Amino acid sequence: MAAPWARGAQIRIVGELHGQETVNVFHLATNTVANDGPDLDALLLQAIEATAQCVVEVLLPAVTSDWKFVQCDGRIIHPAFGDPLVSSGVPENVGELGPTSVSFAASLLRIRTGGGGRRGRGRMYLPPAGEAQIASSVIDGPTLVLLAAFAACLATKFTQGGGGTPWRLGVLSRKNMTAVGGTFDNSFREAQQISAVAEVKRMSSRQRGNGR
Repeated sequence: MAAPWARGAQIRIVGELHGQETVNVFHLATNTVANDGPDLDALLLQAIEATAQCVVEVLLPAVTSDWKFVQCDGRIIHPAFGDPLVSSGVPENVGELGPTSVSFAASLLRIRTGGGGRRGRGRMYLPPAGEAQIASSVIDGPTLVLLAAFAACLATKFTQGGGGTPWRLGVLSRKNMTAVGGTFDNSFREAQQISAVAEVKRMSSRQRGNGR
């Protein structure tokens, strides 16, 4: 697929860690034409439900039991903003690894589009693994395999050749969007690779236990 994109969307994975909301945002685009109303809602829900499936079936085994999956939601952002739609989680949807004593630790997925510069790269900060799965700030091998499986699930659903949905995951440059002459088409770059990172990262926006 390639521009011009018929629709663009923002998808969120919403959870809770140590009483704080965690939100992971990524962007999708599609060439599928759907009119406003039930057809467009069904198209967007396809992306939301596909994301929720990857979270429940593949991400939960890779993250701490202190993280609870609340919901996936999404909204159309191109060519105009639409109302959000929600796919709710259930209370039993919690991570399956050991506990973590801090909220600001995070696992990371890298998104590569093949475009040069920072505008061609994206990051998705996920809930951390349990402390028992981390040594010297590095995630252990079996857990890294689980994170890579989540990256593969997203790739299957949302990248060229995956065949899972008509949506394509990519990196949306806000700087390009707000520049003179900026459009969704010249700001969105389709992902070519999604990969898991072994090193534990830090999310400063998660304040509890962060020295604030």
